[in-house]
Amino acid sequence: LNKQDSMYIKGAEQGDIFNTVSQKVYRADEGVLVVPCFFEKKFLEFALRSSGGGFIRELSAEDKDIGLTNREGAAEVLPSGNELVRTHQHVIMAMDPETKLGSPAILDMKKTQLKVSRRWNTMKNGIRLPSGKPMPLYGTAWLIKTVAESNDQGSWYNYKIDRETTVTKELEAMMLEARTMYQSFRKGEIKMSSASADEMANAPKGDEIPF
Repeated sequence: LNKQDSMYIKGAEQGDIFNTVSQKVYRADEGVLVVPCFFEKKFLEFALRSSGGGFIRELSAEDKDIGLTNREGAAEVLPSGNELVRTHQHVIMAMDPETKLGSPAILDMKKTQLKVSRRWNTMKNGIRLPSGKPMPLYGTAWLIKTVAESNDQGSWYNYKIDRETTVTKELEAMMLEARTMYQSFRKGEIKMSSASADEMANAPKGDEIPF
């Protein structure tokens, strides 16, 4: 938001949602329509900010170090001295409000966003087809906005997610695309990277970045 910063996003305001690939800004009170394609939990190791920060590696869900963390303030610290960041990654199709076309994106949720992610997963898993079988992820649409939150440590914006039950022809087209992406993930034809491009850029030089 700082015009003097190299990362300044023209036209963005507090609480807006920003697509780092398309460079599209979605207004906080208008939100963005999405169709979920796939979901994955990741356990990521980062250097602490006090030591420069940066993505280190992805841990497997069975890694014994995950159960050996110590809480230091808001951080979970691994035996290595680095921070464990539990991350929920949602692969989605996001609708452009102008063209009404969908494009793939990854919605990362960490830290305070995890409670929203868990609630969203619960809502998605509770939807049923007329037959009583679970509704596929790609058979639902959601409106994602942001709302202000705060505690004694500060204030921030978090996601607010509500189901969109009016299925337009544009949303139906997105659902078909989402189904194709879902099938590709299930077959292993597509995999999510462990961290964002910005986070990878800050990784220690010489370390292999897992994908």
